[in-house]
Amino acid sequence: MKIIKILKISSNSSEVYSAVSSAAYLSKRDHNVYIAGEKKSYARENAAKNKLNFIDLNIYSQLGFFKFPDCDIIEIYGYDKLNSFFLNKVFSLKTPKILRLTSFPSQDFIEFTKKKIDSISLITASVQSIKDELVFSEINPEKITVLNPILVMTRWESAKQIKPATFLQRPYRIATVYRKKDFETIKFFLTVAREVLKSNQNINFLIVGPKDDKIRDLAREWQISHKVDILGWREDMPEVMAMTHIYVKCDFSPNIPRSLIEAMGSSVVCLVSHVKGISDLVISDYNGVIANTRDVGSYVKNILSLINEPFKMQTISNTAYNYAKANFDAEISVKVDELIYENILMEYK
Repeated sequence: MKIIKILKISSNSSEVYSAVSSAAYLSKRDHNVYIAGEKKSYARENAAKNKLNFIDLNIYSQLGFFKFPDCDIIEIYGYDKLNSFFLNKVFSLKTPKILRLTSFPSQDFIEFTKKKIDSISLITASVQSIKDELVFSEINPEKITVLNPILVMTRWESAKQIKPATFLQRPYRIATVYRKKDFETIKFFLTVAREVLKSNQNINFLIVGPKDDKIRDLAREWQISHKVDILGWREDMPEVMAMTHIYVKCDFSPNIPRSLIEAMGSSVVCLVSHVKGISDLVISDYNGVIANTRDVGSYVKNILSLINEPFKMQTISNTAYNYAKANFDAEISVKVDELIYENILMEYK
């Protein structure tokens, strides 16, 4: 089967990760997969690492001048209203098309989808709440299916293997991860850290993401800098997760961060806020813990409760890993994709 995955995204987003990861597994299963993206992008870098075919979507492509190789399925990840000429040309092709959604759609995307719905074979949503939003916007629910986020488990299983030893170590380590500079979100995390340390000093905190001098300055001002490690973006996240007891999601976006999926796949207890999207995946006190949104006291209470009950924390961490293995494993996801492709092509005939 020949498949083209279109990525009009330059950053290392969940869409890029999902597209390239699934493409790599599909290639191993003897499918011919192309990644179509911008020349200077993470999509191309990751396609090269995985030895995948790459189609350069240059300025002429954006104006609608391009010719794709003959293929059986075209998949489009996300939506960019600045590329309307390109997308209109793609949707004029007779090839069956799948829209892949890993984040909540903008109003522009919803309006675009309504206009092109007859040209779309299927829309996949990474969580039920995304599907609900599309249906609420009067998009035909028969065109939408929920497919879980994807994770290449092999990189994270090594973190899981040493978790029993990690739980014997002190001090406990609590981490947060972010991809875009957002000082208010990190300030929230530092506020939680400061309040937790008032009750228990046998804890270290870790911040992973783009560096910002204001973070270190605030930690010093609050006299907790000796308890907070601040790292830039890392390529060794499995090793970081292996030494982490609790992952904290501090921003309140409903979109599923890749780091949350990676933490679950590493058997880390995940503490998140009660927002749609996130709560589709995290069941409180089962495979993670849900705190009240924007409530420092709720975060502090849940962290201290987990640390005071290490057996409960270890049970939740094991369940998180099992949940990730059962629901996010890329190898399983790709087999589901194959069935979807076959069904679409049968209907298309």
